Amino acid sequence: MVLRAPIDKVIRRLAQKGYCDSRGNPTARKGYIFLDEDQIVNLFSSVNRGLLQYYRPADNWPQMKQIQYILKYSLAKTLAMKRKTPITRVMKHGRISIRVKRKDQEKEISFYQHTDWKNDRGAFSKSEEVDLVRMAIRLRTRSKLGYACCICGETKNIEMHHVRHIRKMSDKKAGGFLKIMAILNRKQVPVCEACHRKLHAGQYDGLKLEDLAYGPTKPEMD
Repeated sequence: MVLRAPIDKVIRRLAQKGYCDSRGNPTARKGYIFLDEDQIVNLFSSVNRGLLQYYRPADNWPQMKQIQYILKYSLAKTLAMKRKTPITRVMKHGRISIRVKRKDQEKEISFYQHTDWKNDRGAFSKSEEVDLVRMAIRLRTRSKLGYACCICGETKNIEMHHVRHIRKMSDKKAGGFLKIMAILNRKQVPVCEACHRKLHAGQYDGLKLEDLAYGPTKPEMD
């Protein structure tokens, strides 16, 4: 029995999503340039890690280098387009890394690159966690997924909470978190998964503005 990763099929899928052309030549994902740089790097890393993990036991595993190459240079071209700079300024020593500052914390985020290209049939069973392969996300609004939860300050599993209608501050009927978002003058705010569930369950109706992790009265993250 031979296990083979469908390289051509994966490339066609990447081309459909805008990571490359029909020949497998990397292209910039124009829809991503409106996101923050750390979000862009994490999105590309997630796709690369997910595909590599999924096809790790394949007998033609070394051919997956081509998939990583496409994603790596697609990311480089996307960042170069966003910064309006040459691609040579995005990649340093063959790596793509950016520094992100959030509030008083600074960290480095790098594109996920695999370096071990030896065949390993048992690799899938050895992996404790396998990333879901997400080649696309909905970009309905400019997101702040790279920010911490505005309620509790959590930095993991961040989601965007949207409100269809923001009532004015003069509207005395607006209460709870709806009033807070009117004060913040935002239609979307970053919240963690747990707080997001509580918001939709109506458990934050009595939340006060000063209880937020950050807001108009507190320094927001850079």
